[in-house]
Amino acid sequence: MDSEEEKRIIDDILKKRRLSYSIEILDVQGAKYTVRNNFGSTIVYIKKGDNYFVEQDKE
Repeated sequence: MDSEEEKRIIDDILKKRRLSYSIEILDVQGAKYTVRNNFGSTIVYIKKGDNYFVEQDKE
């Protein structure tokens, strides 16, 4: 994944999840995005349609 694609995904997650902190992408597996926020927490988002859900929320 190039840096432009990574930035687009990050911006999309921040906008749709209404996050007030920064994130970085650690891993992408299809529609599953593993990110780390600026607090050091690792979160897995799953894209379904136009929305992103926290993996634990889907269980």
